Amino acid sequence: MSEKLPSTNVNIKSNSFLWTFIIFSLPSFLSGLVGLLIIIILFFGALAGVSGANQKNNDKSLSLIETSSGSTKDGVLVYYLRGPITTKGSSSGSKDAIYTETVAKDFKQIKENANIKNIVFAMDTPGGSVFASKVLGDQINDLIKFKGQNQAVYYFDQVVASGGLLASYKTNNYIVGSQYGETGSIGVILTLPNLKGTAEKVGYSETVIKSSASKDYGNPLRDISPDEQAFLQNQVNTEFEGFVDIVAKGRKLERDKVKVFANGFVYDNKKALEYGLFDEIGDLKKSIEKSASNANLKSGYTVYEIKNEPNIFESLFQASAIHNILGLPTATIDKLDKASSLQPGTMYMIDSTKI
Repeated sequence: MSEKLPSTNVNIKSNSFLWTFIIFSLPSFLSGLVGLLIIIILFFGALAGVSGANQKNNDKSLSLIETSSGSTKDGVLVYYLRGPITTKGSSSGSKDAIYTETVAKDFKQIKENANIKNIVFAMDTPGGSVFASKVLGDQINDLIKFKGQNQAVYYFDQVVASGGLLASYKTNNYIVGSQYGETGSIGVILTLPNLKGTAEKVGYSETVIKSSASKDYGNPLRDISPDEQAFLQNQVNTEFEGFVDIVAKGRKLERDKVKVFANGFVYDNKKALEYGLFDEIGDLKKSIEKSASNANLKSGYTVYEIKNEPNIFESLFQASAIHNILGLPTATIDKLDKASSLQPGTMYMIDSTKI
């Protein structure tokens, strides 16, 4: 009996300490749990708010700002087209890409604004998918015709390449190019990744049940057959020849001359002007004046831009907010911003077929 008493006392002391620890730790644990729940609720609430805000933005009229006020509200809208051209996405005012879905919604409201007599399409794009570039060109053509114009006025900023040219040249056009910009990259590219070797190394394989040998052409887990490669090459060649036709017609050039510089290279705008890829070197103001002249606007007209305000979710995660939350140096955030943004002269390729 005397040997068991010390053990019992130790157990009692241990249990007392454990319960004391739990009792005193419980408030901190509960407050931490509540805080986590609040963060989760705010996060998903912000996501819902973004969705609702985007829906409201799509329903209401465009918010315009007057960059140059005149004696009359009639004027020219500068509509910016920046980033890769794609059909996916509907985030209004995105600075990262040109979404044809967003463009369609914007153009619908531009049509309804009687004060906007003409538009300058200020472009800075490395290109994009074949499909989206063609759609964008049709959208621009439809808008200027609705406004009673027979010529779309463009300003080519830092880089206008590939699909940006196709979209621009699908309309009768007048183009002013920045003296420091680059223009070109007329061509088509299709990329098919081959991960067969990687899959073999990690031991991954799959069984494909198909109706014909080429039903899964482009499957990254197998080599492409000669027939499949010839088929895809023919598709690329067809798209390219159609691209050359659009350039020749849109810029009123001989087809053989277009073939000389339709080699995928991007040219500085001095050389691009010699090739006839645009009409003159100048600034955005020059494009605005041309657009106003085409619309028979006299002095005193107003110049508009679309006002894009970040929603709550975007504001929460903008660079300054990340800086405050993570405590990162401002220089680090600047580098992250630059790393994720489009850089002049770089051809960013998106989707399986690109121009």
